[in-house]
Amino acid sequence: MAPSSGIKVILRVVAVLIFLVIANHWHLASHYVDDLHRNDAHHRAISLTKFLGEEDSPNAADANEQSVVSSPDAAALSESSQKQLAQDEAYITSSTCGLCYRGKGGSTAHPVYCHTTLERWMSKNASLTLADATKDLVKAQSNCQYCLSERCYEYYLRNTKKSSSSTAERRSSSNGQLSFKYWRFDTAAPKFTNPTTITFNSIPSSSRIPPSRFHDIGKYFQEKYWERHHNTAISNSSGLDFLMEYNPGIVVLPDNLKKRLPKEAAYLLSMRVTQANNCFAPEAYETIPLDVRNAVYWTSVNHLGLALVDVNYNILPGYEVVIEVDAQLDLKRVAKSGTSDFAPTFMDYRIFLLNDEVYLHANGDTTTVTKLKINAKGFGTNENESEDTVIDPNQNPNYEKYQNMKLKNLYGGDMLEVTVEHVPNTIWSGGINGKNYALFGIPNTTHPEAQDSVYAELDIYPNHRTHQDISPTDVDSFNLSVSSEFIWKPGTHKRRNFAIDKMNQRKMKTIGNITDITDARPPSFYNVDTMWYPGEEAPFKERLHGGACCVEFTKEQLNTGDLSGKHTQSLLVGIAHTKVPWRNWYTKAPKEQKDRLPHTHYVSVFYAFDPYPPFQLRARSGFFCLGFVPETKDGTLPKSEGGRYNPHNVLTRNRKLSQNNVIFDCPQISFVSSFTQKANDESNVVIGYGLNDCTGRLVDVAKEEVVRLLFPPMDMIVE
Repeated sequence: MAPSSGIKVILRVVAVLIFLVIANHWHLASHYVDDLHRNDAHHRAISLTKFLGEEDSPNAADANEQSVVSSPDAAALSESSQKQLAQDEAYITSSTCGLCYRGKGGSTAHPVYCHTTLERWMSKNASLTLADATKDLVKAQSNCQYCLSERCYEYYLRNTKKSSSSTAERRSSSNGQLSFKYWRFDTAAPKFTNPTTITFNSIPSSSRIPPSRFHDIGKYFQEKYWERHHNTAISNSSGLDFLMEYNPGIVVLPDNLKKRLPKEAAYLLSMRVTQANNCFAPEAYETIPLDVRNAVYWTSVNHLGLALVDVNYNILPGYEVVIEVDAQLDLKRVAKSGTSDFAPTFMDYRIFLLNDEVYLHANGDTTTVTKLKINAKGFGTNENESEDTVIDPNQNPNYEKYQNMKLKNLYGGDMLEVTVEHVPNTIWSGGINGKNYALFGIPNTTHPEAQDSVYAELDIYPNHRTHQDISPTDVDSFNLSVSSEFIWKPGTHKRRNFAIDKMNQRKMKTIGNITDITDARPPSFYNVDTMWYPGEEAPFKERLHGGACCVEFTKEQLNTGDLSGKHTQSLLVGIAHTKVPWRNWYTKAPKEQKDRLPHTHYVSVFYAFDPYPPFQLRARSGFFCLGFVPETKDGTLPKSEGGRYNPHNVLTRNRKLSQNNVIFDCPQISFVSSFTQKANDESNVVIGYGLNDCTGRLVDVAKEEVVRLLFPPMDMIVE
């Protein structure tokens, strides 16, 4: 019995070995196409095709046809990330489509970039060509169909009104090879007119950094820090005694507000006025102590700047003020005992127009909103306002007794009067803190005489989240423990007793729910980063954050050029941003690696969505950045630039957007803070943006330009 048992064991081992050999050969023959790449009902990918319409999704017959369609040349995969960009080149090209570099296949639970899969297959099988690998990939994962260049071309062609016959024409003119364009961030920007630098002359020269100290700014910061900590008169101050203005917000003044303002006033302008800045090169901070460096950025000095401007964005003389909002509402933070930690109460002031009223939005522990009343001295008064109201820090958080409080101006005189209708209310958004929400109104289609429904846009992409039917002036109250729990972050103390907590307890009343629409549609065009960092190496965060919204584009304005007749309804358009995030490897990475992919570099994106719930996204552009004020040597603005000269303009060039050792003609931080319809001109929009948290600028952009970037012509996609 023993020999017979031994023979059985040997036969079983041999059978297993034979099975393993066969399985291994099958594995190689199928080019490593495993269960992850199967396209059955249980392994459906998170796919671009899901969002491109049924006509874009190939059926079984199409899959066999695709195997003979052209694919990128073999050199494209290995050379794409090394392809350089000359300073005078607007774009670079590749035979590989951006939908292949950034598209995902695989399973719902484990999506994988198509390009990453191709690289993995080819690294495991040296004899496998890129052309063959692409064909096999599309057979295994139809979600990666756009790795076939003609499939990709056809997708973009469907977004225009051109005939599909131009595919053959394009192939014929390009010797059978399609070349896709990848744009620089600066050349992809919309063309603009009427650029205007915004400078607040009301800020005294004593609160400006002397230009003579720009060259030794580190020493200047240390001197200011020493003054703050050793001069008993200002030792409790949270600032370093200098200010700069940036991130302009702008709204068109409605007729009901113009009654109390000079006739020249066309817009209300807002600015963030603070010492926190990124004006200087990072190297300027390397030699100064950490406490000094933190004091520059982490400051409670965050004032609100407001001004009346005319149709050409000139500030009306005498109607420009700087206001310390938090102190007057008794919401100012104080430093923690024994530290110099002066956290800001408010940051990133922005203004919105809702139902012909001005609302002030600010980021703090939460996102807060309050209504402003604007009045020019001598042009009538706001009703029920009080100049001497003082907030009692022990008062009930509803603050009913302290509504309609007239604020005192820190700088700029008393010609422009600003009244806060109530202490700011908090948009809790389901308990998520959030920041940079956009507020917009939608007309009531069934009752045109009723007020617009107001919405708060919380997130943009890949989830478009919007809080429906908010009531900015109405409030529900939380108790302190509930609000503290909402804003608590791991690693911090839950117990709080800050003045700002009384504002955090004021939850803005909401009527509707939060809509949450997932969208994975590709951008309208791709940029150079797609080639330099393909697949999972994508440098920018996928999530798009709020910047500014919203402007209505009618179907007539959308149907321009090749898009004639494509759109059957209007869309709302906004501008979002994303950035290269800080990653753990930055801590130990060599300087060369960090210089190739520096973090905290920003780009902007146009996006468009339906003007009704659930606000489905319909398009998003590729990345772009807005540029600098032209340089001058005589301390004046060039003739091409409107507004007032700001000596900080020269500082913004200390930090330029860069990637892959290429420097772009725009700031490292180009933050769009406002986007609105131009006054008395339906064909143009106004964009306000900050340059490196240092200066602010306004530009006009034709709506045709925005449409061109959202729905570009084919010559922007293919060479």
